[in-house]
Amino acid sequence: MRRWLALGNSKAMMVRDETGYLLEMREIKKSYYGHPVLDRINLRVKPGEIHGLLGKNGAGKTTLVNILYGAVPKDSGEIILNNQPVEVNTVSKARSLGIIKIHQEPNIFPKLTVAENIFVNAYRERKLVRYGMINRETMMREAFNLLAQLHFPLDPRERVERLGVAKQQMVAIARAMAANPRILILDEPTAALNEQETEYFLMMLKKIQKSGVTMLYISHRLRELKLIADRVTVIRDGRDVATIPAQALEEEKVLKLMVGLETRNRYPNLALPAKNELLRIEQLSVGSHLRQISFTLHEGEILGIAGLAGSGRTTLVKTLFGLLPPTSGRILLRGREIRPNTARQAIKFGFAYVMEDRLADGLFINRSIMENITATNLGRITKGKLIDGELEKKVAWGLINRLHIKVQALEEKIQTLSGGNQQKSILARWLFGDGLIYLLDEPTSGLDMASKVDIYNILNSIICRGAGIIMISSDLSELIGMCHRILVMHNGAISGELRGEEATEEKIIKLASG
Repeated sequence: MRRWLALGNSKAMMVRDETGYLLEMREIKKSYYGHPVLDRINLRVKPGEIHGLLGKNGAGKTTLVNILYGAVPKDSGEIILNNQPVEVNTVSKARSLGIIKIHQEPNIFPKLTVAENIFVNAYRERKLVRYGMINRETMMREAFNLLAQLHFPLDPRERVERLGVAKQQMVAIARAMAANPRILILDEPTAALNEQETEYFLMMLKKIQKSGVTMLYISHRLRELKLIADRVTVIRDGRDVATIPAQALEEEKVLKLMVGLETRNRYPNLALPAKNELLRIEQLSVGSHLRQISFTLHEGEILGIAGLAGSGRTTLVKTLFGLLPPTSGRILLRGREIRPNTARQAIKFGFAYVMEDRLADGLFINRSIMENITATNLGRITKGKLIDGELEKKVAWGLINRLHIKVQALEEKIQTLSGGNQQKSILARWLFGDGLIYLLDEPTSGLDMASKVDIYNILNSIICRGAGIIMISSDLSELIGMCHRILVMHNGAISGELRGEEATEEKIIKLASG
């Protein structure tokens, strides 16, 4: 990596100031619509370290790094880079200072080649343009050399649309390294990667660190931060509350720092379910995907569904919500047989469905927070043929306050919220509809520990009013901590049922494996 890392070092190996920090962000403040997001936050990063940022969804982590990256203006405070005050007003200014950001979802151009994506921002900087034309031979050679030096198994001639998510992330890193960064910002970079891909990704970052590049690494995964980071700053409600060595991270202590209170037990004390039967499923089958499923759900009960991928868990809840037609069997709601053949019918019967992929299936991503909350029950805020705007605002604010959703304004796009607040918004939508049976597919997937606790408390409030919950989760400790009973599925059938104290991870795994 001589040429590229030498270029990187020309920016990365800066003269240390007397404090030993390459970067300082001092007393940074930022508000939206009068709501403080960052409140005099401080961050100090040493040269060549990987510095983790940890905090619950909505704590201010992304806003802080976006200010450093020039994507968001600060209200006040100062940024000190290499012992010199700097104003980072634009992304181009940040790039000129050697500050580069790799987003959670790689910002790539699928129809372009790997090489074209790597140099898309640096054709002229790398002298790849001659007589107004891109010199493709030189570009391919430069890309090949860079990829070889980074040990990335990529063909510079291949179109990016043919690559998997992990290799697309490699393209994003290669593009960042082509810009010779001083500081590399990574915002949840492993969110879409599996465990093996994540291990390889972290190994790549450690190699890059050896070239002298300093990194800011946002993640809510403690194990990941312990593997990759040198130090970690914990952020709560827009303030820095602690900076600690990564190896000293302990789950309960970190959770206390993130939420500001002692959390001896992350799961709420669940009341016992009523004896009244809410839902009965008898011999339900869906082709070869579900085979003679039978169970009951009582008022005030959380029923967990465990199983490996492909076991039929999601097929089951989709069938109950009218998205898949059953081939046989019966669904009884409070003793009366129902046939929810469509989602609309299922909603009328009182079913609420929070899907696994909230971005693709659960959210109207380009709509406002208010519109997302009221979307499925417009009839309740309509007078005549028109929506009562004031009533809609009243309803939305009521649910936002009830669920402690952090927003700046009702008109704000839902895509601007953190993952935890997006998930709360989906639950708010169904709470507005007074759902009777909540079908939750991986409801806390991708959320940090503190946001999970918030969701658990919301679920507890749902069952306290007599509703029932069917919850799918791959987090076995979550199922054990949150469910009165757990059904385990294998190959489209129920392989066992575990109640209360008898539920253990070992028993669940054994039943799920057949």
